[in-house]
Amino acid sequence: MAANAAWSAAGEDETMASLSPTVTQLDSAWRVLRQRWENAKSLWNDPVRWNFEKDHWTPLESQVQATQREMERLAQVIAQAQRSVT
Repeated sequence: MAANAAWSAAGEDETMASLSPTVTQLDSAWRVLRQRWENAKSLWNDPVRWNFEKDHWTPLESQVQATQREMERLAQVIAQAQRSVT
């Protein structure tokens, strides 16, 4: 039982420590994808693209932005919790 508790605590520390790089990776990947989408839009201007943008890109954009906000908020909460424990 104690081994499980120690493993769990180590896993939690690892999760907390790895959240910031994950936020950075998501932001970086999203910037690249957005730039590529803008490039594609400049070459692809027909009803298929418009439907793709409406049905797929716009919802994805909203989801990524919401995820980024929530991950940043979670990182702040974790940092605050770590400060209060140490």
